[in-house]
Amino acid sequence: MTLEIYGSASIQAPFGSIGTPIDGTTGVAGAIPVSGWALDDVEVTRIIVWREPVGSEETSDNGLVYIGDAIQVEGARPDVEEDYPEYPLNYKAAWGYMLLTNYLPNQGNGTYTIRVVAEDSAGNSSELGTTTITCDNTSDIKPFGTIDTPTQGGEASGSEYINFGWALTPQPNYIPDDGSTITVLIDGEEAGNPVYNQYRSDVAGLFTGYANSDGAVGYFYINTTEYINGEHTIAWSVEDSAGSTAGIGTRYFTILNTQAAGFLQSGMKGRRVEHHTPYSLESMYSLPSSFEPVKILRGFKRHSRPETVLVDNLGIVNLEIREVERVAVDLGKGIDYKGYMIVGNELRPLPIGSTLNMQKGTFFWLPGPGFIGEYNLVFLVQDETGLKRRINTKIKILPKFSIF
Repeated sequence: MTLEIYGSASIQAPFGSIGTPIDGTTGVAGAIPVSGWALDDVEVTRIIVWREPVGSEETSDNGLVYIGDAIQVEGARPDVEEDYPEYPLNYKAAWGYMLLTNYLPNQGNGTYTIRVVAEDSAGNSSELGTTTITCDNTSDIKPFGTIDTPTQGGEASGSEYINFGWALTPQPNYIPDDGSTITVLIDGEEAGNPVYNQYRSDVAGLFTGYANSDGAVGYFYINTTEYINGEHTIAWSVEDSAGSTAGIGTRYFTILNTQAAGFLQSGMKGRRVEHHTPYSLESMYSLPSSFEPVKILRGFKRHSRPETVLVDNLGIVNLEIREVERVAVDLGKGIDYKGYMIVGNELRPLPIGSTLNMQKGTFFWLPGPGFIGEYNLVFLVQDETGLKRRINTKIKILPKFSIF
């Protein structure tokens, strides 16, 4: 252990960068992750997302329009951890914010410049960068909307926590009033369908002319006691009458129940977290690698057929998804499953926003904003004869919108 003692005030300001959206991105529509990383010699305490004003908009004292505070995300940027091993709290250098562009001036049609500022515990601040995007929500045909509760980074508890949100889709398409094509996803796994077709004046007034304008709101009761205490992701998967689908409202929230333990128990849902990792990386690699193809689902479309992914000659399943896109990996038949994320020479718990379903043998992941780049995961599957095999998986998360 290395202990560094600083004076009463830190002299170094935070530093870092904006990763997404990439500067110059065009054709942006719906919700988009604003993400990056930040470090400090003591502690980054706040990440603030601003934008430059459009026209004669009212601004803050700094001449910018406040968008919101980003969430610092543990384990989302292992590359930054490895690049800056001596910095404190480098394991949560990542930050992310989900921006619904439909709320921008002119309902998200035009060019907007985003600025991000980091603050530290000593009162220092610095701008992490700027990025300019061009949005075109008029031409978008996919559903859009957001979640109101839980708030971004908010808390939830109890057996009947109410999850509120709203969703619309461009005409001539519509969303069925019974909510049957809206699915609540927690850590990538389906939790149920909300009660839809509820009225809210602000949504109805802002988005007039949509088929569901007067009934865009829905709600769903979450039994948070079924989940481990800690950070989770939530989103709604929405499909309209034309089959267009989108994930809306993706965000982090914290489940906090005083009677629940902070680790997975029988019947509980969430990341598989263990007090002691029973394997070292070396012992895990000593197990035979599986070369069997795996079946995966990616995206939010209901009733989609799984695709088969072959294992490369190194025994690795290579997957590519977009930011905040759901993925499900069928690990095959077995009676016991374990999963870990590999960071450097360590085995760590599976990433935030993921679920290893022990009954189905399926790994679900709904990465929240801030996850970008490559993630090495390894799964251990034991069959009924006691034989164990490992499934090496590399998931590459690409920007939601590309500049190309």
